[in-house]
Amino acid sequence: MAKPALRIPPLPASLALVSMAVGAVVLIGLTTLALIPLLVGLGLLAAWLVAALLLGWAGLEGLAALERWIENDPRFQR
Repeated sequence: MAKPALRIPPLPASLALVSMAVGAVVLIGLTTLALIPLLVGLGLLAAWLVAALLLGWAGLEGLAALERWIENDPRFQR
């Protein structure tokens, strides 16, 4: 049976594993915290786009209503 190429005593191995686990938790936490502003920004961008589309649609409907009113109002007839 072949001997393992690398033999680490249990105490240093456990310390290394604990350090890697803590590092992974910190890295995942920081990545999550970094993603929050990005997701909030994307949400705000989507909200602004929806608001702009609705505002444009409302403006067109308002202009159409104004046009119908001008066409039907006797004050604007020649």
